[in-house]
Amino acid sequence: MTRIRVGFICGKDTDFVEHPGKGPQYSKIGNSKFLADMPDRYRVDPASHEYLVDCEAGTQGQAHCDVALAWYIQKHYPDISVDIITPDELCLQRLHSNDLNFTLGYNAVNISVENNDSGPRKREAFEKAKNIFPTWEAEDFILIKSKYMKACMKAGVPMAPTIFAPKGKRSPAQLLKEIKARGWRHFVMKQSESGFCLGFLKLSVEDCEKSPKILNDYFKDYAHCPEFIVQEAIEGFTRNWETRCFWFNGKFLYAIANMAAVSTKDQKEHIVTGKDIPKEFLENAKRIGAQAIKNLPDLKLPNGKSVKNILVRTDIGCSDSQLYDCNTNWDPNKKTFFLNEIEPSSTTYFVRWLKFDCIPMYAKLYAAKAREIYKKMKAAKKGTATKKATKTTMKTKGKTPMKAMTSSRKVMKASMKKSTKAKK
Repeated sequence: MTRIRVGFICGKDTDFVEHPGKGPQYSKIGNSKFLADMPDRYRVDPASHEYLVDCEAGTQGQAHCDVALAWYIQKHYPDISVDIITPDELCLQRLHSNDLNFTLGYNAVNISVENNDSGPRKREAFEKAKNIFPTWEAEDFILIKSKYMKACMKAGVPMAPTIFAPKGKRSPAQLLKEIKARGWRHFVMKQSESGFCLGFLKLSVEDCEKSPKILNDYFKDYAHCPEFIVQEAIEGFTRNWETRCFWFNGKFLYAIANMAAVSTKDQKEHIVTGKDIPKEFLENAKRIGAQAIKNLPDLKLPNGKSVKNILVRTDIGCSDSQLYDCNTNWDPNKKTFFLNEIEPSSTTYFVRWLKFDCIPMYAKLYAAKAREIYKKMKAAKKGTATKKATKTTMKTKGKTPMKAMTSSRKVMKASMKKSTKAKK
């Protein structure tokens, strides 16, 4: 039996499946006994958020869903040989040592946030590896938010009023001028290649006019950011459910919905899933999410063939208040659902919050995807080899008659010489 060597790039430290920890317990929906023999080096210290291999001896850690998923595949799918790759181990050579690799819990956003000396090596691995999925083309299409946002806007996917401010073409004064021209009163600042709410800021036009230092400081502090995403603030966003839909191969898997702490009675974030998600929110989130992912590129193999995307998450918000954007006509008396963001495969899975064990489901999906990609890559290599062999055969066949003719001529000349001598 041919074993496919598959790398899983891991690095999660907020999506654990082992306790102690706050919130729901994975053990109530799934059986974590399969993790009993997983090496401790893949567990994370909840205090320092470092892998135990980098911690003092005796430190207790937790397995997170990315390494748990990889280990489950290792134990249940004999045709797949698993290579768990931690952030410190990530490099181009390591990726090329596998038949293919999946990004599960660490990507270019993490590199940007860490901003240390290992960044260039890790970035090279993501950008140059030809056997990584999602491919860099697909990953970058999501990380540089304007790429997928503009594609979705063009396709008619509803989104909040937006201004893009790319590096090298922005200034605080110019941005404020554009915001005022659009009629906004309040707005939010976001960033491409960022996560964990870093760089998120809600501001008012009035405050920025009174104190230009607010925007000046933001531009100075985040001068390295490739792109600012500036949007009119949606007041209904925080008091309604934001519904996050998970897709694999373009098909819906499940959804979770969360409501911000500022909008709940107990001042805590609320998360619901399954049938607890209000029907109106779930149906609209699936509808808009399905529209949005159609605008993402397929994953191209080195040979030109392609496969559908692996895990993608769409986050759908809801507006129920007045917008002031001069180009937007949403009814303030009705709910308008819109695409807030798209997240790639390294997103949070919310494993412990679900009503079912999603680890076996993801294992089955990733195992099947690995086989599909491997088969297409191998088929292409065989095709290339066949073409080369055919060309070689054709060249040989083409040369053989010429050689034969040359040999015959030599024999004929030799015979003629002998005949002439005999006559003499």
